[in-house]
Parts: sequence; C-alpha cells; structure tokens
Amino acid sequence: MRLLNPATVERAIEVQTDKTRMHGLPSDLDIPADRSFNMSLGFWRACPPMPLVGPKSFGHPGSGGSIAFGDPDAEVGFGYVMNLWCFRIGELRASSLAAAVRSCLG
Repeated sequence: MRLLNPATVERAIEVQTDKTRMHGLPSDLDIPADRSFNMSLGFWRACPPMPLVGPKSFGHPGSGGSIAFGDPDAEVGFGYVMNLWCFRIGELRASSLAAAVRSCLG
C-alpha cells in the first residue's frame, strides 16, 4: 500500500543544503566535512556520518541513538529504537544494523 505519491517523496527528499552545521554549535567550532550532514525538507540525507542505504536514502536520528530511514530506490524502510540512551550520531548499534541492511540489499 502506497502512502505517499512518488512526486511528493521526490520533492521531500531533494537535497536543500549540503554540509549543514548542526544547530546550536558554536560558530568558531570547526567541524570536519565527514561529520557534516546533508538536509532535505526535514530529513537528513545519506552522508558520511549517516550512510544509510543509498544516495537517495532519507531519515532522521532520534534521541539516544535511535534512527529511522527509508530508501525509495531500494524500497526499504528501517527503524531502530533501543532502551539504553546514547548521545552519538552514528551510534555503533544503529549504524551496524543499517550496514547489515545495506549488505542484504547487495
């Protein structure tokens, strides 16, 4: 069952910014490019800190290390929520599970 029109998905995941600084970081704090992220309309796009599944992947991390994302090309959705809070983007448990999804897709 399709929930969104494909044109709506394409518009929502179109990259609007790249190498965006996380909100609230001090302006003098130098963030390396591999720790910056790409944004679409409310979603993070696949980028070095969050490789997700493929180049059209979109999603968002949540508090404590949880993450949810989808990939229209691979036709996959993924969500991970745990009960042990961790404040790290690319938290090892979530990123390992996302890598397993990537490897299953070939």
